[in-house]
Formats: sequence, C-alpha cells, structure tokens
Amino acid sequence: MNSRNVPSEATDHQTQLANTSTGAEYIQQLVSNSYKQNSAITRETALTELVALHETAETDEIAQVIRHTFLSLLKDEPNLLNQEIFANFLADKVEPDDFLELEWEEVEHIIPFFEALYSFRFNNHNAADRIQKHLQNLLRHALLQFEQSGQKEKMFQLLRLAPTHIIMADAELRYLHHRAYTYEMRRVQRHRRALHIYLVIQAIFVLVIFPILFINVENRRLQRLVEDLTDVELGDEGYQPLTYSEAVYWSIITASSIGYGDITPRTTTGRIIAAILGTIGVVTVGIFAGLVLDWLSPRRID
Repeated sequence: MNSRNVPSEATDHQTQLANTSTGAEYIQQLVSNSYKQNSAITRETALTELVALHETAETDEIAQVIRHTFLSLLKDEPNLLNQEIFANFLADKVEPDDFLELEWEEVEHIIPFFEALYSFRFNNHNAADRIQKHLQNLLRHALLQFEQSGQKEKMFQLLRLAPTHIIMADAELRYLHHRAYTYEMRRVQRHRRALHIYLVIQAIFVLVIFPILFINVENRRLQRLVEDLTDVELGDEGYQPLTYSEAVYWSIITASSIGYGDITPRTTTGRIIAAILGTIGVVTVGIFAGLVLDWLSPRRID
C-alpha cells in the first residue's frame, strides 16, 4: 500500500498508536466509537484509520490486531469493499489466518461479503488470486464454524449460495460440500418416512375411522348415545341407514375430492365430518402426487 493513499488526518492516530504499549487500547476505543454511532460513514472512517495504522504498526502483534479489527468492522459493512483502498488492503495485507477470528451468525451476513468482493475489479492478477484464496478461507471457516456448532442447515444454505468454482477448487471445501450433501439426503429421507407414515395413517382414517363415524352419525346411533348421556332431546335431523361398504365408498370418494353425490350426509355432524375428510383428502392427494413425481423424476448425483 502506498503511503500517499493514506489520509493525513490519521497522523495523530499513528503517533498515539506508537506511544501506546500495545496499541490495543486505542484500537478498542476506535471500534467502540464506531459501534456507538452505528453508521456507514463512521465505519468507513474507522476502516480508513485502521489502514493507516497498519502502515506504522511496530510489532506483528499490533498489525494482527489491526487486521482482525479491520475484518470485524468490514463484516458489518461489506459494501465498503467497493472502495479501492479497502479492497487493496484486504488483498495485500490480510493473511489467511486472520479470517479465523470472524464469527458468523447467519448465512445472510456472509453472502454480501462475497458479492462485494466479486463486484470489485482488480487490475493486478496477483491481488485477484489472493482475493480468491481469501474467499476460500472465509467460506471454509464459516462452514467449519456452522458444522462444529451443529448448524448443518446453515452449512447447506451457504453452499447453495456460494460460487461453485470456489468450492470445487479446494479439497477441504469439497469434503464439507459432501458433508452438507449427506445431511440434506438424510433430511429428505426423514421427511419421506414421515410422509409415508402419514399416508398409512390417512389410509386407516379413510378406510376405517371415518366410515365408522359416518355410519354412527347418519343412522342416529351417535345422537342416541349423546341423548342418553346428557338427557337432552337433540331432535330429528333426518337419518339414513348405511352399510359399512357404503360408508367406505363414501369416504374414498370424499377424500379423493370426486364427490359423486349419490351418498351425502344428512346430519349436521355428518356434514362436518365430510368437510374434515375432504380437506384432509386434498392434502393427501397433493402429497401422493409429489411422491409419485419424485419417484419418476431422474436424480442428480452432483
């Protein structure tokens, strides 16, 4: 980095850093002021000062602290990478191990960082190659962090959004990609098992439970039971004697949303049962259609 690119306003801060035993106190104060004001302009000013301070850092420890602080502030304002001074500092000065200090909470916080780096065009091929390495380190560290904390879903989401060529160019990233893919396959298998169990339960409801309920409601048996228990006359709504085969036929026709109308409920309770069965049937038909489509569709191995 050429010193003439550093604003002259940073001179006082460089002197203060040199006169401080570790320099950490001033850097901490700089970060604290930046977060208190919480604005992009304040972050930009703080980043500019960190770039200037890095040029005069007297020890490697101070320089490392400055780089870590630079990345931490930049994480909250990744669009500032569109400025040449920050992009060049990231390419020229930041070391791969510096990314280990970053802590990511959400995938949505990482992707803007990638996008900002890709939007900047470097005239120097070496700088572009270093940025490529930084992106790999950033992605690798974020994936390992999510994996160690058991957040496999975030791993998968990050890999879906990350550039494919970065993943394929690194052996460890390919391994993490495989881990996320394995997690996704297990998740899909669990959901499929749950759907299969649901279909079995739904079949029991359609072929056994709903027909029995419908028979007892429509032949007045359920009403007589309620009247005997409550000693209240519920009145005559109009009833119909049904066999079990007729009730099963009605249940299948209603659940499949066909509804011929040759057998219809005459009681209010029967209509409620029919409405519930019809609603569940629509959901079941949709699930079954999705499973059939999945079975018939070719699978991808990548």
